Amino acid sequence: MLSSRWRLPFLIGALITMVALLAMACGGGEEKKEGATPTKAAGGEKAPADQQVLIVQQNEPEYFDPHRSNFEQDISIEKMLFRGLYQLVPAEDGGVKVEPAMADGEPQVSGNVYTIKLKSGLKWSDGQPLIAQHYADGILRSCSPDVASPYQYILGASILGIEGCDEYFGALGSAEEPKSPTPEELKTLRDAVGVKAVDDTTLEVTLLQPKSTFTTIMSLWSAFPARQDIIDKYGEKWTDPGNIVVNGPYTMTEFVPKDHVTLEPNPNWALEPKPTIQKLTIKFIDDTSVAFRAYQTGEIDIVNFPESEIPTVKADPKLNEAYLLEGTGRMDAVEMQLKDPTLSDFNVRLAISRAIDRKTLNDVVYNGSSIPATYWLVQGIPGYQGNEPFESIIGYDPEAAKKALADAGYPDGQGFPDVKLLMRDDAVQRSLAEFLQNQWKTVLNVNIGLEFVDAKTRSSRFNSQDFQLYRGGWQIDYPDPENPLIGLFDTGGGNNMYNCSDPDIDAKLKAAATETNEAARIKLLQDAETLIVTKLCGVAPITQLARVYLVNTKIGGLTPNGAIDSGLPGNWGVEHWFVKAQ
Repeated sequence: MLSSRWRLPFLIGALITMVALLAMACGGGEEKKEGATPTKAAGGEKAPADQQVLIVQQNEPEYFDPHRSNFEQDISIEKMLFRGLYQLVPAEDGGVKVEPAMADGEPQVSGNVYTIKLKSGLKWSDGQPLIAQHYADGILRSCSPDVASPYQYILGASILGIEGCDEYFGALGSAEEPKSPTPEELKTLRDAVGVKAVDDTTLEVTLLQPKSTFTTIMSLWSAFPARQDIIDKYGEKWTDPGNIVVNGPYTMTEFVPKDHVTLEPNPNWALEPKPTIQKLTIKFIDDTSVAFRAYQTGEIDIVNFPESEIPTVKADPKLNEAYLLEGTGRMDAVEMQLKDPTLSDFNVRLAISRAIDRKTLNDVVYNGSSIPATYWLVQGIPGYQGNEPFESIIGYDPEAAKKALADAGYPDGQGFPDVKLLMRDDAVQRSLAEFLQNQWKTVLNVNIGLEFVDAKTRSSRFNSQDFQLYRGGWQIDYPDPENPLIGLFDTGGGNNMYNCSDPDIDAKLKAAATETNEAARIKLLQDAETLIVTKLCGVAPITQLARVYLVNTKIGGLTPNGAIDSGLPGNWGVEHWFVKAQ
């Protein structure tokens, strides 16, 4: 039976427990409750409209196009600009639920066909009607071979199973086996995708088989609407200020690359509440130490700050009042490009993983704020296995690391080729990179080079597979173990930029995608995780991250939720934010 409510009190409970334990570890046994409570700054009367101005910090996105994005700094802003037929929001019990956004209630289900009615009177920011065809066009963009969305798989047979989406997406073949379809053949494939507007307020989606998480998947950015007329008119510049049209709570009024983007309320936002913040400026600051200083001088109202500054924050009553420690569903990892001739050797990857002292890394780099991890499925979602199955296989063991490197043909590091680690350029990432570099030199006697770039370049380099070692990871999009596995580790998966390709992993993930027995499905996904981790198939997990923020206490309506936030606390519902009356 289809349900609009995706309950995961176990995930939020685990994140709350994680935050409480970590806060005690970070603060001499004093529990830091801000990250554990569902609302950080909800109360207070609202200030006048002319005071409803905020400046916040995050990394610069690669795109503002929801059908091309796969990094949280992109998705963070796209959630403010667009909304789907459904949306994920915090539940009263501390979990997460799916609720209608632009949809007028739950879909009607007849076999594999899902029919969704849109609310009446919906409009885009330019005043044009928002109709079912625009949602069909959004899905068709995600399935399009020309757009080449890294998230296409989430709509295809691997997860949601929209009929014809995979065939259309694969129309141009691959780099190894390119195809040259005629325009007529492309149109035939496009027309065969199982999504159509029956009329202006009725969307029909045909799946390969029923899917219990239909509304959850339809809440994600891959299914956001698209104005094809605007895209056709402006091409790659359709997301520029002055060109972009949106249906979310905010619209873009200014974008200065490498500096900031400015958002103002969309006058045609259909839902409640209407945005209170009249001007939201998002400053692009990669270096969290720079952001921390900007907060201290009153320049920015929300920042992600370096974990090394936690003692400073806790010692300052004013900063401590603004301190938010948020548990997340994010895994941090050293990712390894398997097409690289050196890293394609399992023993090299094993040596790299076993030379990392994750506990000391967490203490030194993250000030104890995260969880050392050799697992991939995050604590709190079904199928979580924890460190126990993996620690003795890929965990810290200097002698085992040295043996693995010798087995690869590099005893005591002799003759080891040049390998570089690609990182974002900020104080915390430099500290992490230097820690890892020192570990690999101390344990393995190898010199790993470090390369630091800005956030946008890092995203682009990852998506073009232009890296050897890469500090990456995964923030869950929705609380199901399929999300951090399918599309990331199956051969040719849209987010599989490290080129993991293993028939046993493929078989487990393929079977899980069609398994209807929930216990059997979870077991298949656990088996896939075990294969991925023990084979180090593109990733060596190192931590399950928490995030530390400073949130100005003048802000109300901000409800952090580590399961659905993207890059900023509480940005799943930016329309709820406001500045309190002083």
